[in-house]
Amino acid sequence: MSICKVENFYDSIRRYHTVKEVTKRTKIELRYLNKTCGTTASLKRYLTMYRNYLKDKISDSKLVENQSLLKLLLSILTLNYDQQKEFKKAHNVEVSEGQSNLRKIYDVEKYINVSIGLLDAVSVYDRIIGLCALTGRRPAEIATSAVFLPVDNDERQATFTGQLKVKDRIDVAPYNIPLLYDYEPIAKTLTSIIDAKPQFIGNPLLFNGIASSELSARVKKHFNGLIEGTIQLKNLRAIYALLAFDLMKKQITDGYITISMNSYFSKILGHSEDDVVTCGSYIDFCLPIEK
Repeated sequence: MSICKVENFYDSIRRYHTVKEVTKRTKIELRYLNKTCGTTASLKRYLTMYRNYLKDKISDSKLVENQSLLKLLLSILTLNYDQQKEFKKAHNVEVSEGQSNLRKIYDVEKYINVSIGLLDAVSVYDRIIGLCALTGRRPAEIATSAVFLPVDNDERQATFTGQLKVKDRIDVAPYNIPLLYDYEPIAKTLTSIIDAKPQFIGNPLLFNGIASSELSARVKKHFNGLIEGTIQLKNLRAIYALLAFDLMKKQITDGYITISMNSYFSKILGHSEDDVVTCGSYIDFCLPIEK
């Protein structure tokens, strides 16, 4: 059973008409999440699900006793000060340890070939995994929001729209991303996913609730042995960024790479132009040294 009960929570909130009632009910939900989630990282993940759902459902102009209902809910459904410190410390340690002990990608060619083969798979979930590996987009983006448009004279690029996890940014416009395979089969596969699962469009909560465990099992099955350690679904995004960076380096003609790995990752993964720190968490893997 999913921890996330945001739809029930939203239905109950709609029945209240005072700040006191809304606050009381929201604090009950927060206590439930604190009790149910095993770690601060898990709690943060579910709080993000709640916050994103409420932002989608509640207008900024919706008031309760002359207060913004959305702002009131978001002010409560958040990590407290100690939890924020704990999460940040744990995250920094994880990133630091990861960058001092990068995991090896053993067979890049086979990794790409497996990903390409998944584009024509019978299972929708396998097709989603294939697109994640070749485009670097999140599974929920592929299933619920992604749009890929062609880039003139470059079949290994696409203009991407539909980014999730924008953190209230207003600067997220369509942007070009490198592809690890040709545009046409990638676009065709995305269309086949939309046709097969139209109920997921615009509903990442539904998608995550139904598909997460299935995707996790399938990604291990398909890529087992191709990288060091156990592969997770989230690793596909980091591997994509590294392979795209490597391909970009090979296309340099003057012998100089004038963009850092962090900055390049930030650009192709859709982070803020000023945020090159977050992308450090994607530097998890390394490639064989060419001799």
